Amino acid sequence: MGAHVGRDVKVEFALKDEATAPQEADYKILGMMRAKSINTSWDTADTTADKSPDFTKTSLVTFKNVEFSGDGVSYDDEVHNQEEMEAHVVSPPVSTGNQPKVWLKITYPSGKKYTGPFIVTSWSNDSPHSAEATWSIGAQSNGEVVLTRTPVGP
Repeated sequence: MGAHVGRDVKVEFALKDEATAPQEADYKILGMMRAKSINTSWDTADTTADKSPDFTKTSLVTFKNVEFSGDGVSYDDEVHNQEEMEAHVVSPPVSTGNQPKVWLKITYPSGKKYTGPFIVTSWSNDSPHSAEATWSIGAQSNGEVVLTRTPVGP
């Protein structure tokens, strides 16, 4: 498929806790986004000892952390689902243990897809005097996030 632009990356969410895998119909698009970023990092344990080869540090990975962040232009149209996500983050319901837990699905034009449970760690609104109102979100993995690759097209 080649190169693509960020606007072609789709972000969807389902308001479920990490123990309740959503059905396809549970996902809603988080609309009118500009930036979308996903970052995977691993914690490491230092396994260096007095007999490590050539006095070189060695390590093992221990835990994976996947972080998602994004932002967009504020729209109150229900079709963009921004206010639904914001309400869930600001006042999490009993259905997610009063925690801002969601499942995210980030789909790229190539068919590559990240799917998994996240806990939303931040939501902010910015309303400058003479510019567009915007919002931003930050989330970190709260269980297994899976990367799948399904080529699109022939």
